[in-house]
Amino acid sequence: MLAISLLNLSPAHADPRAAAHVENMFRVVDTNRDGVITIAESDVAIETEFRKFDLDGDGIWSYAEVSKQQLDAGASQLPPDVQAKVIAGVYANYDLDGDRRITLANYRQVQTAMLLQADFDKDGQVTLQEARQLHGVVAP
Repeated sequence: MLAISLLNLSPAHADPRAAAHVENMFRVVDTNRDGVITIAESDVAIETEFRKFDLDGDGIWSYAEVSKQQLDAGASQLPPDVQAKVIAGVYANYDLDGDRRITLANYRQVQTAMLLQADFDKDGQVTLQEARQLHGVVAP
Protein backbone atom coordinates (compact mmCIF):
# COMPACT_ATOMS: atom_id res chain seq x y z
CA MET A 1 0.00 0.00 0.00
CA LEU A 2 1.46 3.19 -0.96
CA ALA A 3 3.38 6.06 0.05
CA ILE A 4 2.49 5.69 3.58
CA SER A 5 3.83 2.25 3.40
CA LEU A 6 7.24 3.80 3.56
CA LEU A 7 6.71 3.10 7.21
CA ASN A 8 5.93 -0.55 6.47
CA LEU A 9 9.31 -1.38 4.98
CA SER A 10 11.62 -3.94 6.50
CA PRO A 11 14.97 -2.76 7.77
CA ALA A 12 17.56 -2.84 5.00
CA HIS A 13 20.74 -1.32 6.27
CA ALA A 14 22.80 -0.96 3.12
CA ASP A 15 20.33 -1.75 0.38
CA PRO A 16 20.33 1.25 -1.99
CA ARG A 17 16.91 0.20 -3.31
CA ALA A 18 15.44 0.44 0.18
CA ALA A 19 16.96 3.88 0.69
CA ALA A 20 15.60 5.03 -2.68
CA HIS A 21 12.17 3.62 -1.85
CA VAL A 22 12.03 5.41 1.51
CA GLU A 23 13.08 8.67 -0.15
CA ASN A 24 10.55 8.30 -2.97
CA MET A 25 7.69 7.54 -0.60
CA PHE A 26 8.75 10.42 1.63
CA ARG A 27 8.62 12.83 -1.32
CA VAL A 28 5.15 11.62 -2.29
CA VAL A 29 3.76 12.34 1.17
CA ASP A 30 5.72 15.56 1.84
CA THR A 31 3.52 17.53 -0.54
CA ASN A 32 4.69 20.99 0.48
CA ARG A 33 8.34 19.91 0.16
CA ASP A 34 9.38 21.33 3.52
CA GLY A 35 11.31 18.22 4.55
CA VAL A 36 8.80 16.93 7.10
CA ILE A 37 5.64 14.84 6.95
CA THR A 38 2.85 16.16 9.12
CA ILE A 39 -0.31 14.36 10.19
CA ALA A 40 -2.26 16.57 7.76
CA GLU A 41 -0.03 15.57 4.84
CA SER A 42 -0.23 11.95 5.91
CA ASP A 43 -4.04 12.10 6.07
CA VAL A 44 -4.23 13.33 2.47
CA ALA A 45 -1.90 10.57 1.27
CA ILE A 46 -3.81 7.96 3.28
CA GLU A 47 -7.14 8.93 1.75
CA THR A 48 -5.66 9.11 -1.76
CA GLU A 49 -4.17 5.65 -1.43
CA PHE A 50 -7.28 4.18 0.10
CA ARG A 51 -9.39 5.46 -2.79
CA LYS A 52 -6.83 4.18 -5.32
CA PHE A 53 -7.13 0.60 -4.10
CA ASP A 54 -10.87 0.69 -3.43
CA LEU A 55 -11.48 -0.61 -6.92
CA ASP A 56 -15.27 -0.75 -6.73
CA GLY A 57 -15.56 2.60 -4.90
CA ASP A 58 -17.69 1.22 -2.09
CA GLY A 59 -15.55 2.68 0.72
CA ILE A 60 -14.36 -0.74 1.88
CA TRP A 61 -11.31 -2.75 0.91
CA SER A 62 -12.40 -6.27 0.17
CA TYR A 63 -10.13 -9.26 0.51
CA ALA A 64 -10.03 -9.41 -3.30
CA GLU A 65 -8.91 -5.77 -3.53
CA VAL A 66 -6.13 -6.31 -0.98
CA SER A 67 -5.11 -9.51 -2.78
CA LYS A 68 -4.85 -7.71 -6.11
CA GLN A 69 -2.84 -4.88 -4.58
CA GLN A 70 -0.42 -7.27 -2.91
CA LEU A 71 0.00 -9.44 -5.99
CA ASP A 72 0.61 -6.35 -8.14
CA ALA A 73 3.13 -5.09 -5.57
CA GLY A 74 5.26 -8.22 -5.84
CA ALA A 75 3.62 -10.98 -3.85
CA SER A 76 2.96 -12.72 -7.17
CA GLN A 77 6.64 -13.63 -7.20
CA LEU A 78 6.22 -15.69 -4.04
CA PRO A 79 5.15 -19.33 -3.79
CA PRO A 80 1.33 -19.64 -3.54
CA ASP A 81 1.35 -20.65 0.13
CA VAL A 82 3.51 -17.64 1.01
CA GLN A 83 1.33 -15.35 -1.13
CA ALA A 84 -1.71 -16.47 0.84
CA LYS A 85 0.04 -15.78 4.16
CA VAL A 86 1.24 -12.34 3.05
CA ILE A 87 -2.21 -11.33 1.82
CA ALA A 88 -3.93 -12.66 4.94
CA GLY A 89 -1.40 -10.87 7.14
CA VAL A 90 -1.85 -7.54 5.38
CA TYR A 91 -5.61 -7.89 5.54
CA ALA A 92 -5.56 -8.74 9.25
CA ASN A 93 -3.22 -5.81 9.93
CA TYR A 94 -5.82 -3.34 8.68
CA ASP A 95 -9.04 -5.16 9.69
CA LEU A 96 -8.65 -3.92 13.25
CA ASP A 97 -12.03 -5.00 14.55
CA GLY A 98 -12.12 -8.32 12.69
CA ASP A 99 -15.35 -7.49 10.87
CA ARG A 100 -13.84 -8.53 7.50
CA ARG A 101 -14.07 -4.93 6.27
CA ILE A 102 -11.22 -2.46 5.92
CA THR A 103 -12.58 1.04 5.99
CA LEU A 104 -10.78 4.34 5.51
CA ALA A 105 -10.94 4.79 9.29
CA ASN A 106 -9.19 1.42 9.79
CA TYR A 107 -6.52 2.26 7.26
CA ARG A 108 -6.01 5.76 8.68
CA GLN A 109 -5.65 4.43 12.23
CA VAL A 110 -2.93 1.94 11.28
CA GLN A 111 -1.06 4.31 8.97
CA THR A 112 -1.12 7.17 11.49
CA ALA A 113 0.20 4.87 14.22
CA MET A 114 3.06 3.85 11.92
CA LEU A 115 3.81 7.48 11.11
CA LEU A 116 3.97 8.36 14.80
CA GLN A 117 6.27 5.40 15.38
CA ALA A 118 8.81 7.17 13.16
CA ASP A 119 8.50 10.44 15.09
CA PHE A 120 11.52 9.77 17.28
CA ASP A 121 11.81 13.31 18.62
CA LYS A 122 8.05 13.46 19.33
CA ASP A 123 7.55 16.81 17.59
CA GLY A 124 4.44 15.66 15.72
CA GLN A 125 6.11 15.32 12.34
CA VAL A 126 8.53 12.96 10.60
CA THR A 127 11.72 13.93 8.81
CA LEU A 128 13.38 11.90 6.08
CA GLN A 129 16.11 11.05 8.57
CA GLU A 130 13.52 9.68 11.02
CA ALA A 131 11.92 7.61 8.24
CA ARG A 132 15.35 6.23 7.38
CA GLN A 133 16.08 5.58 11.03
CA LEU A 134 12.85 3.65 11.51
CA HIS A 135 13.88 1.25 8.75
CA GLY A 136 17.57 1.13 9.48
CA VAL A 137 18.23 2.55 6.05
CA VAL A 138 21.64 4.09 5.59
CA ALA A 139 21.49 7.25 3.49
CA PRO A 140 23.49 7.11 0.28
